[in-house]
Amino acid sequence: MVDIGEENLTLRIEAQEVVKEVAYAVDYVEIAKDLPNGDKVIHLNLRTQEEQEFSVELTDQGFRVVGNKFNIVDETASSQYFETIYALLDHHSPKYRKSFGDALLRKLENLQMSREESDDEDNRERSGQCNNNS
Repeated sequence: MVDIGEENLTLRIEAQEVVKEVAYAVDYVEIAKDLPNGDKVIHLNLRTQEEQEFSVELTDQGFRVVGNKFNIVDETASSQYFETIYALLDHHSPKYRKSFGDALLRKLENLQMSREESDDEDNRERSGQCNNNS
């Protein structure tokens, strides 16, 4: 059984990780200081690259937009829950999709360059061993 303190800590840690992980793909993101954050809910302020501002709620159900400005919760607005912040951003920000794709491409290119460098090193080592054995 998870006690309330652990549940709150887990939600807060997830929110802190979200802030770090999506910072590259949004104009601004922070844990909201002016909205209630507690055992069951954490609020984020998020501005997309399209300059749309959102208040985002994180609960055990997922992420959802609860306001169209920072530090606003519109109780009458019903928006869908997203399992991840990435899914929420994908839905609300076309530029996020492009940023995500660009970042993925850079990582793949770096991985390819690292492999090529590693292969070059292996070939030089093998070549050196062959020359030493002759």
